[in-house]
Amino acid sequence: MVSRPGLGLVVFHRLFEPAMVNTKLMMKPKDQKGQLSRIYRLCHEYCAQFCVDQKRQGIHHGLLKQRPHWSVLKKEEQFQKIDQGDKVPFDIALPLPAREDGKLESNQGVKLFWEKFRCQECGKCCYTPGAGLYLEKEDFERISDYLGSKKKLKGMCRFDKPLGAWILKQPCPFYDKEGKKCQIYTIRPHTCTKYPLHPPLKEMPYNLAVDAFCPAAREMAKETLGWWIICESNWARILQKGGY
Repeated sequence: MVSRPGLGLVVFHRLFEPAMVNTKLMMKPKDQKGQLSRIYRLCHEYCAQFCVDQKRQGIHHGLLKQRPHWSVLKKEEQFQKIDQGDKVPFDIALPLPAREDGKLESNQGVKLFWEKFRCQECGKCCYTPGAGLYLEKEDFERISDYLGSKKKLKGMCRFDKPLGAWILKQPCPFYDKEGKKCQIYTIRPHTCTKYPLHPPLKEMPYNLAVDAFCPAAREMAKETLGWWIICESNWARILQKGGY
């Protein structure tokens, strides 16, 4: 997808609180970073389904009653950071496991995301001026067939030579601003079907990420802040077992 530039503000979270883990990481920052990366990977590999089930069951409510947590103590601060997405381009990591390419069984986090996500039908992702929307070959063929003319669709796009693909201009020509709806919804581009999901952040490669520009995505980030305590508990369990 060709979208607004910039990403990378990961919602603040403390990985291992003293009340969770007695083991101290007595190592250099570089080594500690490597260890945390291994813990994230192991958790994603072995705990993804368990983690999603815990969140679907609301286990975090009980955990949050047991000890102070930043999602409660720093709630207002977190909400303010999330709300900056309305003006500043960045992505937010969510406490849900990302899908691994080629592994359908790793789709648990994505499924729970769409169970919880509620589009506000604001149309901001459609009518806001931007760099444009990448059309996959299948998208181009499908939409041009609908229009009855490839030439007509090309007039709505620009050709990106480095990508070798057509980029649908924004604001999207298929968005009905008065009716607040997509005129080609059933055959919309593949990227649109996945929005507001974005590729995982470099800092959190095993977690789903969303575009903070989307109001509904920001609301979901707020609603799921407490889920991080489940992630942290699973990370701590791996650390204590020495499985890294």
